[in-house]
Amino acid sequence: MNSEPQSSPVPRPSNESPPPSPPADSSGSYAEKTHRILAWVQVIRSISPLIWLVVILLVIIPLGGQFFIHQAFDSGSVNGKSQPTKTVIVQPSVNWQEVDTAVATALTTAHNQAENYASQQLDLWIDDLMGRVEDNFLSWYFGYFNQKQIEFKSVFVQLSSGVANLLNPDLPSPSEKVAEVITRDFQEEFAKRVLRPQIAQLQLERLTQQTVKQYLQELSGNLNQIPVSYQIPQADWNRYLSDIAISIYDTEGEVSNLSLKVLVGGSAYLAMKPLVAPLVLKVGSKVAANLAGKAGAKIALKTGASLTGKMAAGLLDCTVGVGILLWDIWDTYHTANIEKPILKETIAEYLEQVKASILDNPETGIMAAIDQLEAKIIHALDSTEKISS
Repeated sequence: MNSEPQSSPVPRPSNESPPPSPPADSSGSYAEKTHRILAWVQVIRSISPLIWLVVILLVIIPLGGQFFIHQAFDSGSVNGKSQPTKTVIVQPSVNWQEVDTAVATALTTAHNQAENYASQQLDLWIDDLMGRVEDNFLSWYFGYFNQKQIEFKSVFVQLSSGVANLLNPDLPSPSEKVAEVITRDFQEEFAKRVLRPQIAQLQLERLTQQTVKQYLQELSGNLNQIPVSYQIPQADWNRYLSDIAISIYDTEGEVSNLSLKVLVGGSAYLAMKPLVAPLVLKVGSKVAANLAGKAGAKIALKTGASLTGKMAAGLLDCTVGVGILLWDIWDTYHTANIEKPILKETIAEYLEQVKASILDNPETGIMAAIDQLEAKIIHALDSTEKISS
């Protein structure tokens, strides 16, 4: 069996030196160092997840938090969108004494506007009354048959009261009784033909309600301009209004405390109704009696004097009765032409007095409710502690 020839070692050239051996080291041989390095690499690889976890917790997450904090407090960015840089203006401290003065001015302005409104509406009401005076009452009063009725009634009252006065001197004199009867008839007809008390009462109540609403509307508008003019923060303004409280007594005597903040809202009149309602019922309640009484007293005196002369004429011979009748018709209309303008002017002047009373009477006037409300507000304004700046 033949065996394969074995290769003989290649002879090394005589001029080639052998490879250098690793240098000797005090820590060990080269192989030992390599083994040690590989061992450390292996250790580092085994703990690398732990190292990354530490990096994420201590470095990456805190950096993200810093970014979000910076973004949240960055005034130039809102909702992730870049916004123009705004200049921050430091608000000056509010001078609350000046604010009090502005509130008082707002009250005065609203009062004047409401009073002007009520005055204009009363002028329209008086014009309507004067139209009925001209078209209805004066025509009735100076009518021929009404004058005859007055004269016949005066004769009867004069005679009957004369007899009664003789029996009892404490009773009114015949002249006073005649004036009383004529005035009473005058009052009744004037109230029925001109004033129409039930309708007038409703008209004046409605006018009072409208005037109060007008006042509260104007006051609300005036007050709402104050925080704008004085650059008052809304929170401070709300607190200021809430601190000014007024007490309202309803028809049952119960007390409700309302702040000025209620008066600047849309339901101000509903809140003030307990104060307004009792006063509304008083407005104009005595207009008819007062007006008819004063004007009627003047007419009674003139009519009484006229009747005295005509009663004497009635005693003349009946043969001239027809002539007296014709003269009486002329005299009646002639007197009407003279007295009618005078009576009309007298009624017009007194209606102006009635208007002033209805408008400004401290107990029964249209402005009485507003005056009481203003007094309460001013009192609360003076006694309220203001917000410290």
